[in-house]
Amino acid sequence: MNFKKIGFYLLLILAFSAVNSFSQPELVKVKLSKNSITSAVGGSFEVKIIADIKDGYHINSNKPYDEFLIPMVVSSGNKLFPIAKVSYPTPKDELLKVSPEPVSIYSGEVSIILNFVVGKNVTPGDYVVPIEFNFQACDDQSCFPPDIIKTNLNLKIEKGSGDAVTTPLETSETSEKSGVNTQDNDSLTDSELDGAVVAENISDSTRTDSTLGVQSTESDADQSILLAILFAFIGGIILNLMPCVLPVLSLKIMGFIKQAGEERSKLRKHGLAFTFGVLISFWALAGLLLILRAGGEYLGWGFQLQSPSFVIVLSVLLFLFGLSLFGVFEIGVTLTAVGQNAPKGSTYTGSFFSGILATIVATPCTAPFMGSALGFALSQPAYVSMLIFTALGLGMALPYVLLTSIPALLKYVPKPGAWMETFKQFMGFLMVATVLWLIWVLSLQTGAEGVLIILGSLLLVSLSGWIYGRWSVLHKPLATRRIAQLISGLILIGALALSIAYIKPISASTDSVHSQGLIQWRTFSPELVAQLRSENKPVFIDFTAAWCLSCQVNEKVAFGSEEVQKAFADKGIIALKADWTNKDEVIAKELAKFGRNSVPLYVLYLPEKEAVLLPEILTPDIVLSYLKDL
Repeated sequence: MNFKKIGFYLLLILAFSAVNSFSQPELVKVKLSKNSITSAVGGSFEVKIIADIKDGYHINSNKPYDEFLIPMVVSSGNKLFPIAKVSYPTPKDELLKVSPEPVSIYSGEVSIILNFVVGKNVTPGDYVVPIEFNFQACDDQSCFPPDIIKTNLNLKIEKGSGDAVTTPLETSETSEKSGVNTQDNDSLTDSELDGAVVAENISDSTRTDSTLGVQSTESDADQSILLAILFAFIGGIILNLMPCVLPVLSLKIMGFIKQAGEERSKLRKHGLAFTFGVLISFWALAGLLLILRAGGEYLGWGFQLQSPSFVIVLSVLLFLFGLSLFGVFEIGVTLTAVGQNAPKGSTYTGSFFSGILATIVATPCTAPFMGSALGFALSQPAYVSMLIFTALGLGMALPYVLLTSIPALLKYVPKPGAWMETFKQFMGFLMVATVLWLIWVLSLQTGAEGVLIILGSLLLVSLSGWIYGRWSVLHKPLATRRIAQLISGLILIGALALSIAYIKPISASTDSVHSQGLIQWRTFSPELVAQLRSENKPVFIDFTAAWCLSCQVNEKVAFGSEEVQKAFADKGIIALKADWTNKDEVIAKELAKFGRNSVPLYVLYLPEKEAVLLPEILTPDIVLSYLKDL
């Protein structure tokens, strides 16, 4: 594997993303109604800032409905002259193509009144007051990076007190933002600001929005992106501990143990190859997800597992790997890259493919911090999304990079020996257990007939592996090996084709209620939620999927608890289950409403209160703590 070439392509991809990030068109122009104002010590004055938004685009209002949206904020860049009051015009509620619910936006020309107060301790003289306009521009399908436009107000302060005296209008200063210019202003009428919403300024240059619970400053956008990258990185590290990833990664660590005696540079290359496999897989998943969503599809993390065909292929792949671990057959370089039998020079490719497989089997799991980070990622421009997915991949690969970069860490793991063969065979049972779980997922997608077909196909896969292992070995004649490989390959392809051709999805269950102890789960629908909320009933929504292992663990641990079930019954909580096992645009849109694109998601509506989101990993105590105020 040519690491210099791979590094070059990585730099090329990052450079292309960087170029895209600076190619934002001129979507918003800003000007002031007055560029020069005269006021007095102890007095006050006002100025209007006018934003002209390009046709076909909009910016979020000062109070967007969703937490992950960046609000429009106007602030003063001079602490001597804070904005005492900001009068924002009434925003519009508009339903966009990618939004399941109306969003609060501004479009066209927007005028905002800024009221300033001159302190009594201000020294008379000439001042410049930078006025900062923070916003995020979007069309009806995607958003550009958050941006800030600055323009200057020339202020002359005289002695005495009283209201402001304005000088004749002058040419507006050129915006400090490259490519965006302010312009001379035409006269405005007060009718343009009818119904204005007044927002008090809390501090000199910072506004706290109680709806969002965050501070809005000129660096908010950057902070949001950095926070999402940090959450994704932490989530990637935790992903290694999730049940879907452990079997494959345990084998990878075993491979590193066996390679511990190699040169340090070779061991490091194994770690880098694994990391490249993880990153390329995350980039491929993210790219496909972004492309499909841009085409109008409502998809999220783990979307490929909503396809029975993908579940079939993954089941066959993991079953083959299990057979290999049991010793039914051996191949030079396995996809999981344990590397015990790999010929010299090809183990780097094996480590690379182990990163790919680790990513594939990781998708059914959502680690803590991942949900909010991925929800934010898919609401941002492509380059930001790719950065966040890159952070997720780097977090997942970090333990193995450390293990291969610092060989001294290997002294804390057992020495290579005969135990590794026993361990390898034991891991084969975990692979088969994973296949059983995937068959259960398939049963919910395709019914009992689908299970019968996949079991028959796996029988053929076993036959294929046995033929390959029995006759495609080095001590057999070349002709025998070639015939065995041909027959084995034809049986494998036939088994896959049989399953994919004859297994068809079934309609979702129409059962409206099912019991889990004292909890009566009802099938989710937005209309039912609206009805229950109008009746002031507490509502709990479980967004789940059969292929989501985190969801299944939470269901058994948290909702299987007698204390939790009793609390639901005693408090009269209506429990709704939104099952995303199969593709469902209604559920996908509802997830997007909460800034998420993955499961699990747990939403609690208390009477006459806004939605509260619970953590991705639940325990009975966590659930009960959210119910204590009911």
